[in-house]
Amino acid sequence: MTDFKRKDGVHLHVIKETKFKTVRMMVRFREEITPEHLGKRVLLSNLLETTNAIYPTGKAFSRRLSELFGASFTTGVAKKGKQHLLSLNMTVVNPALVDFDTLKAGVDFLRAVLFAPDVKDGAFNPFIFKREQTNLIHYLEAMNDDRAYYASRQLAQEFFKDPKQALPSVGTVELIERETPQAVFDYYQEMLKTNVIDIFVLGDVDEARVHKLFSDFDFAQNVENSSFKEDKAPTQVLEHTDLFYEQELTERSVLTEAKEATQSILQLGYHLPVQYGDANYMTLQVLNGLLGGFAHSKLFKNVREKESLAYSISSTFDSFTGFLKIAAGIDAVNFEAAREFIAAQLEALQEGDFSPADLEQTKTMLRNTYLVGQDSISNTIELEYVKALLPERYLPTEVFLSQLTAVSAEEVARLAQKLTLQVEYFMKGTVGMNEREESLAQ
Repeated sequence: MTDFKRKDGVHLHVIKETKFKTVRMMVRFREEITPEHLGKRVLLSNLLETTNAIYPTGKAFSRRLSELFGASFTTGVAKKGKQHLLSLNMTVVNPALVDFDTLKAGVDFLRAVLFAPDVKDGAFNPFIFKREQTNLIHYLEAMNDDRAYYASRQLAQEFFKDPKQALPSVGTVELIERETPQAVFDYYQEMLKTNVIDIFVLGDVDEARVHKLFSDFDFAQNVENSSFKEDKAPTQVLEHTDLFYEQELTERSVLTEAKEATQSILQLGYHLPVQYGDANYMTLQVLNGLLGGFAHSKLFKNVREKESLAYSISSTFDSFTGFLKIAAGIDAVNFEAAREFIAAQLEALQEGDFSPADLEQTKTMLRNTYLVGQDSISNTIELEYVKALLPERYLPTEVFLSQLTAVSAEEVARLAQKLTLQVEYFMKGTVGMNEREESLAQ
């Protein structure tokens, strides 16, 4: 990877890779997550993906992408630790395959998206803004009706002591509702000036030419009609405390609520004393795989398959926030038994009660998943982004695989012993509960 740090602080990363038939470009804006900015960033993600001054209708926007041999353009938001990420992704076919300069055309399209937004009188087009705001509100309302999503939000709100950390990356209905076309456009100017900006280009490209194509992307000056005039400079150095979220152990909390649903949901949140790149990070990968990450895991085999106490069950972790979650879809009448059997699976790992075959199968699954990811252009860029953020913690392929192979059963058991249950959330489904209770009593 060739890195260019521009005078304006923007980081351009060019990754020459010949195995892909496409070229992927990503522009990513990063800042610490705040409720004041979150709704604006999510709305921006939708607005920038829809229209702009050059392509003022959805039809014109899509037609231009079609003209570029089926190019794709997407936007998205995500969280990584304490940081919120807003990304613009452009994918074009390799110019050599179509005898057309798709690379330059793709960069031109990105320039239009970024620096020629659909603006009227110093604010985003009110018609487009209202449409996208309404669509987002409907989407979030539908998400809240999804019981699993709702349960995860409740668990996060109870687990994280900093309310900002509990916010979902896509915002909330309340945050979206309060925004206006002018407020979001004014923030857009601020974001261009103050966010840390990374540009990634991956494909069979010439590094020097890519640098030249992006040389006129002036993030601080190229958008007009802004009422935001304050002179700020983005923070370029990402300190450890800027990215990783940490909190002290607290007393275990239990939250139960009834919902009109046929299925109940049990979610458990554990304090996880491991961060990405730590010496025992690969041990964490293996531990999660043995616990609930794969179909051969203890939770899946024993709680779901053997005891039939869960419709679905899995474990996931976030090494940037110190959070491990076990989520299970169950019948309300099986709550006590499911909770006990889930706890027993973790206790078994803490005692080293798992076979060498299960340990090796987990390593094989993790190894295969990692290697398959090497053939994904988007996954490759994400790995390079982590490398740019945390070069001292990044795990190159050979280190990742060697550390994975070296993980021992004793290390898995020791790490399992350090997991501490912090929150138990139970969403009790009430639909058809009497019938299920009667069937069990017969």
